[in-house]
Amino acid sequence: MRLSLGRIFSLAALAVWPSIASAQQPAVISGQVTREDGEALAGATVAIPTIGFGTTTRADGRYALTIPANRVQGQQVTLSVRAIGYKPDTRDITLTPGETAQNFSLSANPLQLGEVVVTGAGTSLEVEKLGSVRNSVDSSLIQRSNESNVVTALAAKAPNVEVVSTAGDPGANTAIRIRGANTLGGTGDPLFVVDGVPIDNSTVTTTTFDGTGFGNQQGTTSPNRASDINPADIESIEILKGAAAGAVYGARAGQGVVLITTKKGRPGTSSVSLRSNLSVNKVFRFPELQRRFGHGTGGATPPCVPSDDPALLDCGNGEPETQYSWGPELAAETPTFDHASEVFETGLATDNTLTISGGTDRTLFYLSGGYLYQDGTIVGPQNSYERIAVRLNGSHRVRDNLTIGGNVAYSNANGEFVQKGSNFSGILLGAWRTPPEFDNREYLSADGMHRSYRFPNPSASSFGLSRGYDNPFFTANVPVSTAIADRIIGNVNADWTALSWLRFN
Repeated sequence: MRLSLGRIFSLAALAVWPSIASAQQPAVISGQVTREDGEALAGATVAIPTIGFGTTTRADGRYALTIPANRVQGQQVTLSVRAIGYKPDTRDITLTPGETAQNFSLSANPLQLGEVVVTGAGTSLEVEKLGSVRNSVDSSLIQRSNESNVVTALAAKAPNVEVVSTAGDPGANTAIRIRGANTLGGTGDPLFVVDGVPIDNSTVTTTTFDGTGFGNQQGTTSPNRASDINPADIESIEILKGAAAGAVYGARAGQGVVLITTKKGRPGTSSVSLRSNLSVNKVFRFPELQRRFGHGTGGATPPCVPSDDPALLDCGNGEPETQYSWGPELAAETPTFDHASEVFETGLATDNTLTISGGTDRTLFYLSGGYLYQDGTIVGPQNSYERIAVRLNGSHRVRDNLTIGGNVAYSNANGEFVQKGSNFSGILLGAWRTPPEFDNREYLSADGMHRSYRFPNPSASSFGLSRGYDNPFFTANVPVSTAIADRIIGNVNADWTALSWLRFN
């Protein structure tokens, strides 16, 4: 039997084709991660560190890790799995084309030993070797709190960390102290570090002293600048308390350090997620204000009450002689108003974040966009807060020993705030001092002048005179107190392993 040369080559190709096709198949490692009791463990990290591949488990604890065919060379690698609160586990496997099943069962790790935590820019250490007190806050706890301010979300998440919100207004600042006040001259605020970059978390106060001896008489709430960070972008938070924290960050870390690590992309199929949150805020408890007695004091009407008659306006700098509401008893048919609750309304807050992340064995990306809008519980437009936040975090491995990347976040925060506190223009101070028979809702006169219970009929002769306590509806609708902040936080980085014992970051 005679065979042509072409047929010989064809038969040879058919013989080696299965092995060639097999070599071009990727290696797929899949399985499930569970707890000791058999319950699925979501959010665990499954990775092969030596070749830079990794993924996270789904809600059912299952995962799938795909290694491209050009990286499958029959080499033996270590497959590791980690989850916060559980002891890590590893398996030695051989990368072969096709599917490989590997399950894990993690045991609890209440002491959190063996975990590797970030202690500074480019530095990390195992927990049991750490020389300072440290507390870890998982991102799931931050998101579950549904707080728009990351500092507020830290409340009750770590021991010896005191978090106090100064007000319930939209965008109100929140103060944080680690181990209490331990400074006489400084602010007592810890240092905030986001992905290795120290950031400013200060609050610019708008309160001023008028020199009359009555204290701070004007001002609004104002945000702390860590509120520019979108909590949905946070992967984890480490709180360092000991003196060893200062060894990395210096004197600025004297009051402690709050290390924030943001999310990054992972190799594998790209994922898209949308998180939406709707909050309804309503005030339920009010003081009991009397509605029996009118404007006056000691059961008597003040001797000079402003009226349409200009002659009655000249009494003590144009003001009546009393600011109280315990005058004569009102007639039975006199209409009264609920000044305790009429300045409040139902507040709404919406928070939406869209994220897209993924990558390959060499290129990783994470892109997020968030929009927050809070409408406060005080009537009028001067009680709202809006934040737009965008983050791009990406990296590319140029060579096996060189990786470059960048992490940039932009935020635009806008707020409209009302006067607060012991303040002649304070919303509640003016509302709750108003006599029950005066209607605060009519805060403007026919010619557009500020109308209050001490000047119920303002005229040209009362222009420029103090109203004593401003009408709360006038304060909530007419004066504008706004804050606008555009901010960029980020870094560009490179990681080069020049030798097995020498690394530049």
